[in-house]
Amino acid sequence: MHKLTQIAIKIITFILSFLVLLPLTAWANPVKTEHVQTHLVSEVNSIQPGKPFWVGLHFQIKQGWHTYWKNPGDSGAAPSIAWKLPQGFSAGELVYPYPERLPASGLMNFGYKDEVMLLSQITTPGTVNTKEPIQLTARADWLVCEKECIPENGTFSLSLPIATGTPTVNTRWAKEFEKTRATLPQDSPWQTTAHIQGETLILKVNAPQLQASQIKEVAFFPDQDGIINNPAPQKASFDKDGLTLLLERGNRGEVNQVTGILVLQEVLDRQTPTQAFAIATQLGAATTTQPATTASLPLWQVLGLALLGGIVLNLMPCVFPVLSLKALNVLQKSNFSKQEVRQRGIVFTAGVLISFLFLAVILLVLRSFGQQIGWGFQLQSPVFVSLMAYLLFAVGLSLSGVFIFGASLMGMGQTLAARNGLWGEFFTGVFATVVATPCTAPFMATAIGVALTQTPIVALAIFLVLGFGLALPYLLISFLPGLQKILPRPGAWMETFAQLLAFPMYAATAWLVWVLSQQAGSDGVAAVLFGLVLISFAVWLHQKTQIISGWRRRFGSIAALVVLGFALALAQLPGSIAPNVANSNTQQATSTSLNWQPYTPERLTQVRQSGKPVFVNFSAAWCITCLVNERVALNQPETVTAFQAKDVALLKADWTNRDTAITQALAAFGRSGVPLYLLYPANSATPQILPQILSPQEVQQKVKSL
Repeated sequence: MHKLTQIAIKIITFILSFLVLLPLTAWANPVKTEHVQTHLVSEVNSIQPGKPFWVGLHFQIKQGWHTYWKNPGDSGAAPSIAWKLPQGFSAGELVYPYPERLPASGLMNFGYKDEVMLLSQITTPGTVNTKEPIQLTARADWLVCEKECIPENGTFSLSLPIATGTPTVNTRWAKEFEKTRATLPQDSPWQTTAHIQGETLILKVNAPQLQASQIKEVAFFPDQDGIINNPAPQKASFDKDGLTLLLERGNRGEVNQVTGILVLQEVLDRQTPTQAFAIATQLGAATTTQPATTASLPLWQVLGLALLGGIVLNLMPCVFPVLSLKALNVLQKSNFSKQEVRQRGIVFTAGVLISFLFLAVILLVLRSFGQQIGWGFQLQSPVFVSLMAYLLFAVGLSLSGVFIFGASLMGMGQTLAARNGLWGEFFTGVFATVVATPCTAPFMATAIGVALTQTPIVALAIFLVLGFGLALPYLLISFLPGLQKILPRPGAWMETFAQLLAFPMYAATAWLVWVLSQQAGSDGVAAVLFGLVLISFAVWLHQKTQIISGWRRRFGSIAALVVLGFALALAQLPGSIAPNVANSNTQQATSTSLNWQPYTPERLTQVRQSGKPVFVNFSAAWCITCLVNERVALNQPETVTAFQAKDVALLKADWTNRDTAITQALAAFGRSGVPLYLLYPANSATPQILPQILSPQEVQQKVKSL
């Protein structure tokens, strides 16, 4: 008996000790009624003086019942809360998630079923002269309805200790806060206009990237009652300019401004995510929270930008590998007649133009089917990256003299790109285009962004001019004898020069393997590396059996093709590996100097609401321009110090793999590719757009001016 008593004492002591060691709970006593259970909860476990924090009023609603949004619709009442706070503390207005339409006997209400959390930000004084926990008291009133409505209320008292350091997150409610923030309306990235025609209020949202095939449901919720006839159907239509929403007017006589939220339910693969956007526009006027796109530029200006962009693209780092082939071709021109040189220049240009035309057609066709893709989209495919690595590696082997693409392979008796012949010129043009796609030069981003909002004919014209700009320097050399005279005479030294130029190809192959590691992880890298080994074996086998005759030679060629087939099969493997590996790996690899956070529209809204300036880096692992900017400008110690001094939140939108939210964000700024750099000052909805080619001085100057 004495032993049992000792065991019981130990158990009670353990339980009491456990309870004592528990942290102070960061939620108030719940209020339970027959229809609702309500909590007042804090996002953090303690208060840091001078640092605002968020609290949430969480409603767990009985099935079949509902509560209301800030505009309850045709009946009902919005929740309210009255605070009693210590001196120096203040509470912000309630922040509401987007509601749903709740029809009721011919009326239409706006509210919530099942559960909802309303947020409020608590601002704290810089100093708190007490060591006692702070008491936050609030009285909340709400109306809960089914067929009948019952007004309810509750008084909550929240006790939070004062912390000397950064408060810890309330893990019990962290997921609820995260889920709530995902349902908060974001600032609309699109230009919106509103006007009245008869009894119809017409909202036009300039979002050409929105397609009817990708939107399942559209709903507009006005902030004020009487703006629209709430139960009337809301008719949505889409065209090349975006979304038009026809709303039946309400009973409010004079309307000067339309504010509210636009809720879009998208169809993405097998999911139907919902996004909400805050709309605020004067009647008969246009407004936007983002800079207007350049879609209004005259066509001749857009074509001029495309031509300049194509020319400057020759100077971008991703085009460097193909410069070796172009350099060889230029040097060989002194062996040919003027007519042959011009003919080769035209064929090279044709290769570039046809490649740009091919890319543009694919881009436009896929976008017409609702695909959210842009410039360089093909590099978001691990399979394409693997095949590009194979191609560059094979060209490198050819330049090194390991093998030559012979007549049996090409059927034309010429090498693919580095040898004489018109097909070589043509494929050099194709190769230059394919290799250039990871880069975006100044001027061309604007041109491509406009192209994707125009008719197909205009879009194709812009892409063709862009390609002509890329080919123009080579074409000029072909047609201007004065330029040809300054070229050195060909000789035996060219063989050594060609072998030397193989190394940029190997470097580009290594870069593509690194890109693949961001997209498909170590398994994808292993597959493509083994594929490169198989390609090496195939070319060795092919070359080795060419010096013999008879069936052994044919056997060697067939065996080489079989091995090559295995290599191509291996290139398919990275595409079947989960793509989510990419973003996290890229984030980790580039966060050694700057503390990047993954970008989401919700995260951007959350950070901006906290009052911090924000820098958003739209980038991709396969975008060499992006990587150069990060290395040269963003990761410089002075730039890092400038960001830290201004407490700038850093978000990285990693577009290495396809990401619809990032594609839409790019489109909102008239862009269809990366890089894009946005700097949001604190308390400003309009960001500064930095150039695509960054200099450390410019970035630091912009940040210091915040």
